[in-house]
Amino acid sequence: MIRVLSLNLQHGLPGAGAGDGSAATGSLAGADISDPATARAVMRATAEQIAELAPDVIALQEVDLGQARSGRLHQAAFLAEELGMPTCRFAASYAGPAVGLRRRPLRSALSSPTDDVLGLLRAAVGAGPIGYGNALISRFPAAGWHIKRLGRGPSSIVKRGERAWDPRSYKVFTASSRVMVAATLDLPEDVAGPVRQLSVASTHLATRGSMAARQLAAAWEALAGLPGPHLLIGDYNLGAEQVAALGLGRTVGEGATFPAAGPTRRIDHVLTDLWPTGPDGLPLTDEAAVAAAGAAGDGETGSPLLRAVDWGTASFVISDHVGTWVDLEPVG
Repeated sequence: MIRVLSLNLQHGLPGAGAGDGSAATGSLAGADISDPATARAVMRATAEQIAELAPDVIALQEVDLGQARSGRLHQAAFLAEELGMPTCRFAASYAGPAVGLRRRPLRSALSSPTDDVLGLLRAAVGAGPIGYGNALISRFPAAGWHIKRLGRGPSSIVKRGERAWDPRSYKVFTASSRVMVAATLDLPEDVAGPVRQLSVASTHLATRGSMAARQLAAAWEALAGLPGPHLLIGDYNLGAEQVAALGLGRTVGEGATFPAAGPTRRIDHVLTDLWPTGPDGLPLTDEAAVAAAGAAGDGETGSPLLRAVDWGTASFVISDHVGTWVDLEPVG
């Protein structure tokens, strides 16, 4: 069995669960995470809560690297170390500060000054890499990493003032660039039996539904070209009905994930390969599905299949989302 967890970190900002007493450090409501020591305390409390779920793979969104607002912490690397997970990769949607000159990274890892067009200048004054994006963490080793840039939506202009002729009455909002980080993981035999590799990805899609749908299609197409089975995990900013209407894959798990203070919508999802159907349009039995997948060869429907056996949601001390987790096992 494989347990996967999706969590939008909201850059480690204490959220609805910060004052519920579940953190070993006590209430973290209102904590100033721009202070490095406080940022570490908050993320350490988050790691403790994640550890209670014991996931094998963690997909993170809205992850900060070196940002002043979150104590200059490399959040993904910090969580991976706290959890004792050896596999970790951050992929930047943008390089630069959260407020200021954002730019497309030359390489998404931002692990070297040469990964950012201004990296060498920052290094010259003693400043490290800085960015924001998604991450994957796992206890399984990665055979390969893959990055897919998903573009950004159109800008929008919002009227803020009364004078239609005055440019100061308008504000331009630019959409954030989006990215998918994927890994092909090597699985031990005692975890998934005959399934020895799994391609899993973390992504965070646009807030505008039409753009999020296009980004989801592009992300799934890129992931489906990797060794299967496949799991596309993250904050889609789309409801379950919107995801199902695209017909890309099969969502597994359930439970509202947003907003954290009183979840009413599920916008964080786990998407896996479609289940084969027969000539009558109905899903095949396990045995027939396995046979159909094997007969299909290397195509998307030829991937080994996964089935969800348990699922749920979990509140954390951080974020305006709750996390969603799913337990999966190979079919047949």
